[in-house]
Amino acid sequence: MELYHFTSSAHLRGIHKFGLTVGDVVTDIERLDGRIAVWLTSSPSAEGHGLGGSAVDKSEFRLTVKVPEGERLVRWFDWAPGNATELTRRHLVAAGGHSSETWYLFFGWLPPSLITEVISTRTALSLDNWGEYLSEDKSLRGVSFEGRHAWQNRLFRDFKHRFQPRAHRFEKAASL
Repeated sequence: MELYHFTSSAHLRGIHKFGLTVGDVVTDIERLDGRIAVWLTSSPSAEGHGLGGSAVDKSEFRLTVKVPEGERLVRWFDWAPGNATELTRRHLVAAGGHSSETWYLFFGWLPPSLITEVISTRTALSLDNWGEYLSEDKSLRGVSFEGRHAWQNRLFRDFKHRFQPRAHRFEKAASL
């Protein structure tokens, strides 16, 4: 199945080296809990996926990925009701995710060989040597499939540290 993954120029080198290995799938926004899966979409547009609010432009490049069909590939819209809280689902859609019906999750590793095209969303031009688009010193470190759990632990630790007062406000509002 052909799907798309949007990312920033800073992530291209790491994806070229390791493939698509991680993505934060929040399952409980109040407890700051989640799963690791690669976010994909059937939409060729970067709009409506809640990609804003990051230090990097996650809508800068569109990767076309040949995704193997099977039990590791699920539609978020079908998966979320049994796996993410109602509040979490509402927050994801409210955060710019009005295209949630196009979202997919892949619970596994998508090697670089499955990425068939990388297109700049700014210029609509295809990149041939996309793994070398940015120099190593300007690129973010990639995440190996084996390192995905350590990546998630750091992500949640950093998020909790940065937004702890906000998390308490969520808890207080939820209890009212």
